[in-house]
Amino acid sequence: MSGLMRWGILGTGNIAGKFAKDLRTIPEGAVLQAVGSRDLAKATAFAQAHGGPTAYGSYEEVLADKTVDAVYISLLNHHHAAWSIKAAQAGKHILCEKPATMTHAELVAVIAAVTTAGVFFMEAYAYRCHPRYARLRELLAEHTIGEVRMLHATFAFDGSTLGRPRLFAVEQGGGGLMDVGVYPLSWLRWFGDGEPVAAKALGIKGASGVDEWVSGVLRFANHRIASFATAIRCVQPSVATIYGSLGSIDIEEPWRCPANAALVVTVAGKPPLRILNDDGLGLYAREALMVSRHAADRQAPVCTWNDSLSGMKLLDELRHQVGVWWPGESKAPGV
Repeated sequence: MSGLMRWGILGTGNIAGKFAKDLRTIPEGAVLQAVGSRDLAKATAFAQAHGGPTAYGSYEEVLADKTVDAVYISLLNHHHAAWSIKAAQAGKHILCEKPATMTHAELVAVIAAVTTAGVFFMEAYAYRCHPRYARLRELLAEHTIGEVRMLHATFAFDGSTLGRPRLFAVEQGGGGLMDVGVYPLSWLRWFGDGEPVAAKALGIKGASGVDEWVSGVLRFANHRIASFATAIRCVQPSVATIYGSLGSIDIEEPWRCPANAALVVTVAGKPPLRILNDDGLGLYAREALMVSRHAADRQAPVCTWNDSLSGMKLLDELRHQVGVWWPGESKAPGV
């Protein structure tokens, strides 16, 4: 799609506000056209705070608005599949918050719907749109740290006092793996350069039925080994590191990607090298522009449909290993 992309937002939560704020920084490429909430007062307040787009008291009205080209789905996890399918059927391009769905089977249904409708779909891993990761790939291709051998990534926090019940609600797709574990897992798969041939997770399931802290390992066919940790009731720094035969590369603030966060290259016998690579755009502005640039392709190279499908399959596997099953989810072998 060329020209201005007109966005609708489903939901008025924290991340929806960040996305709307960043849209206003790229007026030549995107504009917020409409926002929908099941509470019209919330939609109206959101619209007034973010430039006065049309406010609707339902998500259906956003999808019915013919002036909306694309929708950003910022709803809770258990709503992602249904509203992605409805958006596709309405002919809207789709940027859906991670995880794309609750299960691999749900995502298969979503991809079928967007394929039939001929619309764009991307799982919203905003960090993947940052230019620092293209630079990281160049460093690895140049064998700056030799042969890649191991990777490690984390995203964990204590959400027990944050007043976010969704984190601990099994029926809403809560738990560490689904809330923030998706970040390190998606990154490890991205730079593992292939899907893991073996995966193992150990974790603690809380009384609510969701995983509260988890760690695990992945093995790839190219002999790379990766480790990860995630939690909603344990504080850890967010890290992402690649270890090679000659040294390592640390990615500072790997998920939020602030402008001053560097790639830190450490090679034996040399002083650490800090590499900054930022285009001055906001994290969600880059994401919106990624949709615009690749709308005609129906998917973006930084997060293809097959990538998301493989990611959901791995999430299912690891989640089941730590004993987390969604209400009504089959426990039959191979399902």
